[in-house]
Amino acid sequence: MDRIPKNLREIHSLGPATREWVVRERQVPAFERTQTFVAGYSDAGRGYAFVRHQPAFSQILACVGGEGVALVDGRWQRLPAGYAYLTAPRALCAYHVRPGRRWQVAWVLYHESRRLPGLEAGTPPRLLRTDAAGLHLAVQGLCHEAAGETAPAALELWAALVHRLAMQMLSPDAGSPTLGPLWSAAHRDLGGAWDLKRMAGVAGMSQESVRRRCLEEVGRPPLSHLTRLRMNLAADILRHTDEKIAAVAARVGYGDAFAFSTAFKREMGIPPKRFRVSHRALAG
Repeated sequence: MDRIPKNLREIHSLGPATREWVVRERQVPAFERTQTFVAGYSDAGRGYAFVRHQPAFSQILACVGGEGVALVDGRWQRLPAGYAYLTAPRALCAYHVRPGRRWQVAWVLYHESRRLPGLEAGTPPRLLRTDAAGLHLAVQGLCHEAAGETAPAALELWAALVHRLAMQMLSPDAGSPTLGPLWSAAHRDLGGAWDLKRMAGVAGMSQESVRRRCLEEVGRPPLSHLTRLRMNLAADILRHTDEKIAAVAARVGYGDAFAFSTAFKREMGIPPKRFRVSHRALAG
């Protein structure tokens, strides 16, 4: 896992052993409506490595075969089949193929102006457990259609399918087939009082089963995942409203603004006030 330099300089390298298929927005008029600017899939080999410090786009990078590694929470983590790497604009992200391996990934990039749920500017990258086979096939179909005698109607359908499958990955219950109803319920009441007992009741299983399933499916304990959902909503409110920090805190279940600010910084990397200022500076 040491092919990326320790100083994490900017790198955009496909390497000599990678094959890649790409469709860009100039080829697909439908991309303008979804603010997608590129989609594709890669059969990555030796030398495939990317480090981006201030990307002006969001990315969904879904592994369908082989294995790579990605930078999450300041350390390298395995990115095998069945997982996606979600990255936001203006946030450091990095990934590369494992030495001696190949890695098959499908990916979709969105302009920063497309405000994707959970991928607000500056949000740290994260891994998501997901079945990316459908997205991979849709991206392949789009690339195949764009490379041939292009039929505009067919391109439109393929582009719409790619976008729909990508957005499904960002839904509140994405990556959690067993606990999906729980996270949907939590998302509807993020300001409510949640503890493991209530979660178990909503999920219809024991507290230990909820804890174990959550670790398996989203890689976090239940209350930690709830915090992620709350902070994602808080970030969206901070970006698009002038609500006071205390009001935002109350909307996501925190009676104390200091406790909220501490949790927000732990999850998002910067305090809520600075997050809002940074977003306004980028938007301006």
